[in-house]
Amino acid sequence: MARTVTLGPQPISTTVLPDRYRSIFKFSAFNDMQSICFSTLYQNDINTVISSPTGSGKTVLFELAMLRTLVSKALGNFKIIYIAPTKSLCYERYQDWCARLAVLGMKCGFLTGDTSAEEVATVKQADVIITTPEKWDSTTRRWTDYDLLMTLVKLVLIDEVHILKDLRGATLEVVVSRMKYIAPHARFIALSATIPNAEDIAEWLGQNWNSRSMPAQLYTFGEEFRPVQLDIHVYGYPARTANTFQLDKLYDGKLPDILDAHFAQKPIIIFCPTRKSTVSTAKILAKTWMKSREAILACRMDPGRHFQDYELDELSKSGVAYHHAGLSLPDRVMVERMFLGRKILIICCTSTLSINLPAHLVVIRGTSAWIDGQVQEYTEFDMHQMMGRAGRPQFDTSGVAVIMTTRDKQSKYEQILCGQEVVESCLHNHLVEHLNAEVCLKTINDIESAKGWLRSTFLYVRMKKNPSHYDIGITGPSKTIEDSLDQLCTENIARLQISKIVETSDRNELVSTVYGRSMALFYIQFQTMLNFMNAGAGMSISDILTMLGKSSEFKNFRFKQGEKKFYKEINAGVGIRYPLKPVDIKDFEAKVSLIIQFTLGRMEFPVYDGSGKHVTQFHADKAIVWQHVQRLIRCIIDCKIQSIDGVSVRNALELARSLQAEIWDNSANGLLQIDGVGPATLRKFLNSNIQTFADLASMDTLGIESVLSLNKGRGMKYLQDVEKIPRFAVTMKTLGETRDTSSVKIAVQVAVKMLNKNVVKMYNRKLLTVGFLVELSNGELVEFRRAM
Repeated sequence: MARTVTLGPQPISTTVLPDRYRSIFKFSAFNDMQSICFSTLYQNDINTVISSPTGSGKTVLFELAMLRTLVSKALGNFKIIYIAPTKSLCYERYQDWCARLAVLGMKCGFLTGDTSAEEVATVKQADVIITTPEKWDSTTRRWTDYDLLMTLVKLVLIDEVHILKDLRGATLEVVVSRMKYIAPHARFIALSATIPNAEDIAEWLGQNWNSRSMPAQLYTFGEEFRPVQLDIHVYGYPARTANTFQLDKLYDGKLPDILDAHFAQKPIIIFCPTRKSTVSTAKILAKTWMKSREAILACRMDPGRHFQDYELDELSKSGVAYHHAGLSLPDRVMVERMFLGRKILIICCTSTLSINLPAHLVVIRGTSAWIDGQVQEYTEFDMHQMMGRAGRPQFDTSGVAVIMTTRDKQSKYEQILCGQEVVESCLHNHLVEHLNAEVCLKTINDIESAKGWLRSTFLYVRMKKNPSHYDIGITGPSKTIEDSLDQLCTENIARLQISKIVETSDRNELVSTVYGRSMALFYIQFQTMLNFMNAGAGMSISDILTMLGKSSEFKNFRFKQGEKKFYKEINAGVGIRYPLKPVDIKDFEAKVSLIIQFTLGRMEFPVYDGSGKHVTQFHADKAIVWQHVQRLIRCIIDCKIQSIDGVSVRNALELARSLQAEIWDNSANGLLQIDGVGPATLRKFLNSNIQTFADLASMDTLGIESVLSLNKGRGMKYLQDVEKIPRFAVTMKTLGETRDTSSVKIAVQVAVKMLNKNVVKMYNRKLLTVGFLVELSNGELVEFRRAM
């Protein structure tokens, strides 16, 4: 059912839709691509794969499929899942669809890794759930908790499905394969940039639940279907080194020639690899290239100051600005607004730039960037997202995208951008973790079901066609793909069994152990899980910090140029509880430990000549650390509960509380958790011997106002805020004891009482849980319970 389409048919008018449905579209007729797909998406229920150029109007295709679901199902009787690679793309869809689908009575919910408990509740009421592959993987790993929700899923929309070949592609692949299992009657619509093997994705999805052996309907559209033609150029330069500093100088030197060649007196966006390079490139262009174009800028800038950032304010007067996540939100918004208003001609930015911001010329200044703590090449998805800003239909009649790279990579990017790079699977690189997750879900219970599950994946489709790519031991003419499939499953299941993550039950079925369930629930990498399971008993907080830092999740963390001195200064600070030996500040585990300790100690950054340039990168690295440590510490707690290691559990719980609050437990800084309490206010409280939440809660408003020198009535806010923080008292009494020749048994009754006037069910937008631990004097764990 594959179809390579050429231009021809008459565009379909939106009047073919009922008035109610037509109102969500801001145009009177569908474009050629949308018209060709109309009958398949709106008048049928088969799975569909569409490969089309960026900017050709693919979002409307999703909306037609959504309308088809609304025609056949009553509101409240279905769920639509939209999966996109990034939170920014999800948020763009959420904002757009919330506004436009409201007229149909459809509610949207936004589910990402940052989603709070209230948002989860909102999502349960939503008709359209917008999420990333990682968050939907996490949710569906507990799908038995959401059984009713999963039975309501009738449509799964997969945006940018070609990311299957990127690092995050394995998660998307597993999620879609799982949805085919737990929501077998759901319809799948997958959209992709131009790729040469879209038929493989169609084969993987299948036609529908009743005809999995038949491929999905496939449409492949060429560049002629792009409403605004995009002229793409890839320039490769000879590079003597891979040093990022030298490459920055090379690209900055070539940039004026590129702008001269493609400048059309229209807006320009230049994507730079780091925050620092956005500033340096903007300065170079303001001093050189823009000076020769003063006539263009004569009436652009309004007089007066516009930005909080002084350097940005000065540069903007030349019609140039920079934009990155380290700028304040008002400055970022102002840059975007002035760019749209043609007050600024050039933005030098990182990939955090608003997706909707259009330009005539987009320049990608280098194909590598600082991502997740290391230098990485942009993915194809990243490249298409950046180039997608050029020549947007509602803003321009043409667009130009320029990619600057090294000569050895030029042909690679020419292939990618012409849609000639085959999409391969990445699942084999992470198979052991995903097999464990499926054993937990009981999708897999023996080797045969493991092979059956693997046959449902995109990996299997590509293994049959390109076995040499996967390096899975296919050798000799007699070895078949099924032999390799058997070997792949057997070896990885054996690794899980040897590690005691998976075991065989009395019924001879594969089942997850406590360790396997924790590994799946908290999304832990295999090697990290082995480290946690094999850690020694009686771990101190310092030991736990070291183990956290050694997790595989941080293995790509690196010290940037000049950062070691910065972190050595942090290590010498008085707020570091567990200082490292200076000689050890060289690897990623040291960086992770110092980021955590600096944050929990509420320390101030070192001040020396050049230290300021490392602060923004520290915040970016801290965000990455905090993405992982909450899950990692909870997994450590579970592992140590299983090994009856009371000392380690107690210390891990204390560290977990500290990480949650971003402040050391039982520290003098604890009151900083209250809104409005800064360093000066804290000093006043401590000078008056007010050190804990209980101390503050016991005061009256007059006492607080006296301590803080506040006007009458202003102290009430502090009492109201401290009342929102849960406080507990624990009491215990002995009910009796029995003795024999070898032991003493004591029965006790423990009561945990909340001291707040009103019951606190949530704290920091999360459901409140209470942990109860009983430990013997020798460190053995007697009891541990969690309560909501």
